[in-house]
Amino acid sequence: MNKQTALIACLALLITGQSLAAPFGYTWRIEDLARTSADTVELRDKNNRLLKRLDAKQLIYIYSVMQAIEEVSELRSELIITDGETPNAFATRGMAELVPADSGSGDESGAGAEEVSLQGNAIADSKPVDEENAVEINIVGVNFGMLDLLGLDVHMAAALIGHELGHLKLDHGAESKTRRRTDMLSAAGTKYSRDNEREADYLGAIWAVEAGYDPQGAVRLQELVYKKTKHLSGGFSGSHPSSIERITKLKSLARRLSQ
Repeated sequence: MNKQTALIACLALLITGQSLAAPFGYTWRIEDLARTSADTVELRDKNNRLLKRLDAKQLIYIYSVMQAIEEVSELRSELIITDGETPNAFATRGMAELVPADSGSGDESGAGAEEVSLQGNAIADSKPVDEENAVEINIVGVNFGMLDLLGLDVHMAAALIGHELGHLKLDHGAESKTRRRTDMLSAAGTKYSRDNEREADYLGAIWAVEAGYDPQGAVRLQELVYKKTKHLSGGFSGSHPSSIERITKLKSLARRLSQ
C-alpha cells in the first residue's frame, strides 16, 4: 500500500486529542475539499449545523499553492482547515492512521453539484490512534478567519504556507516543547520564539519566490493580519514580533527578492 496516497481517515484525531486548549473544534482535509467538483463547499458540524460556506475555487487555489511550496521546501505535509473566526494558522507534527485507498478516502464528492456539504472531524469525538498502523506526518492548519483574509490571493497563501512549513523544516519549538508527537504549535499562544518567527518569515518568503509567487504577498498578509488583530490582546502579539516590525522587514526582503 502506498503510504502517501492511502492517507488518512484519522488525521484529526491525532492533532487534537492531546490538546484540551485547541482553539478549534473541527477539522477538514484540504485535499478532500479541493477534490469536489461543486462550486461551493459547506462545512458543517456533527449536528449538521452550517459553520462555513466556501468558494471551491479558493480551496483549489490553496491546495495548489501547498503543493508548489511542498516541492521547493522538500517537505511533505497535510493541510487542514479548522473553524475559528480570529485569523490563525499553525504547524505541528502528529500521527495519522493509514486506511486502504479504496475505503473512501479522497473520494470526489459532489460530482456535478453546485454545492456540497461536508461534516468536519469533531475534536471532542477523537479516539486514540493505533500507532502500529500509523505514520508520523507534518500538519499545517488554516482557520476560517485566515481563509477570509487570504481570499483568492495565492501570493499571500504562499507566504503563509511557506512560513508554517518553515517552522517544521527548522524544527522550531523542539527545545521548548514536550516531545510528544501530538504537541500543538499554533500561531496564537505559540511556543515559538520571536526569533523563530523571523526565521520562518524569511524562509517562507524565499520558498514563495522559488515557487513562482510574488514576495509582496507576505507584506500584504501581515498588513491584513495587523488590521484585523491590532485591537486584540495576547495572541499573535504575545509571542510574535510586532506586526509593524514584520511588515517593515518583509518589505525590505521583498524588494531584495524582486531584484
